[in-house]
Amino acid sequence: MPTILLKKTFKTKKFAASNEKAFTLHGPTITAGMIVALNDRLATQVHHTGSAQVLRFDILDGHYYAAMNHDYQKYHEEDAVAVICDCMEEMGWFFKFQYDSTIRSDKASGSSSTTNREIMVFHKPIERLLPEGETTLYS
Repeated sequence: MPTILLKKTFKTKKFAASNEKAFTLHGPTITAGMIVALNDRLATQVHHTGSAQVLRFDILDGHYYAAMNHDYQKYHEEDAVAVICDCMEEMGWFFKFQYDSTIRSDKASGSSSTTNREIMVFHKPIERLLPEGETTLYS
């Protein structure tokens, strides 16, 4: 069963005035068409306020990455999650479960950071992958 992960990362640095928050998409079954659909929906269905930028997935280090500025985090983060979940389901990918993880980094230089990750797992039921009339992927 194919799987796609939507990872929301929130990085806080002990001595920094700002935090970083971003979404990344992971999985070998992500297509350029899926990214176009997600970007279009995020641009048209999230009603931006203040100085919130339009959230857009672009390729970075081999994954699709979308950074959020402060106003986007403050006013639209939940809207973006709802739009992404709706769009994924319309493309045949269904939310399976979500889990959280935390990574802490303490450095000798005195700078430390904590990265919180919320990972949402989407799957595509095997029936949607089978050619017409087939009952298995393996012959």
